[in-house]
Amino acid sequence: MKEEYNIEPLQEQDVDTVVNMVRESFDKKYLIPSIYRGKGISKFITNELENKFSPYRYFVLKYDGKIAGYTEFKIFENSSTAFLNIICVSNDFRNKGIANKIFDYTKTFFTEAGFKSMALDVYESNHVALNWYRKCGFNQTGFNLFYKINIDKEIKNHEQLYIQNFSQQKELQKVFGFYFLDIVIKDENIKLGTISKDLIVRGKCSELLKKNLSTISNDYKIETVYYIGSNETSTEFEFIDKILRLELNINL
Repeated sequence: MKEEYNIEPLQEQDVDTVVNMVRESFDKKYLIPSIYRGKGISKFITNELENKFSPYRYFVLKYDGKIAGYTEFKIFENSSTAFLNIICVSNDFRNKGIANKIFDYTKTFFTEAGFKSMALDVYESNHVALNWYRKCGFNQTGFNLFYKINIDKEIKNHEQLYIQNFSQQKELQKVFGFYFLDIVIKDENIKLGTISKDLIVRGKCSELLKKNLSTISNDYKIETVYYIGSNETSTEFEFIDKILRLELNINL
């Protein structure tokens, strides 16, 4: 009997299913900086489904009524780019071409919507995913390096710093399990991602921030600090992986 499949927008009743699918199908290392680790990610997605002006687009592929594949995009109108945040296949539906089907559908969807490109980040060590993306036509346009920062929590000296959004961060962290800290140190304004008890530094990790990471970690009960950005030679930076930026021109 021929199996039937269809691809449709994610519905609220299926949110928990796709969140569990992501967590089960990905190596935990690849989810370290992902908000899908957050305890309230289902609530976040449900809210976005209600948001008529959401930049997120969620799709599921169902085989005989069961969810077999899932993907999430974030759209950036200023660059006419659909950014692929997540694409995954249920462990129960491997080797059925699910990823190809859902990718082809979304590529057509965004092309018809007038977008010029699709983009994504993939870990260099994730050879299966990387090779598949390349077969889909994606090419590398850049990269970032992913580190764990080994913080000496015994260091007490620090500059005067201010957390400008403590109340909002405290409450939203409770609900979603992730948010960000808006910090000012001297003349630097810094936004640091928070997921569970981890701190995520992205882009620039200035000397001023480095000197104050122990204070932030101690006072904010941070367990692990990660950095995603340029090359770092300090001994405190423990290399984890290389994250490649890939893009595909769909405006052909």
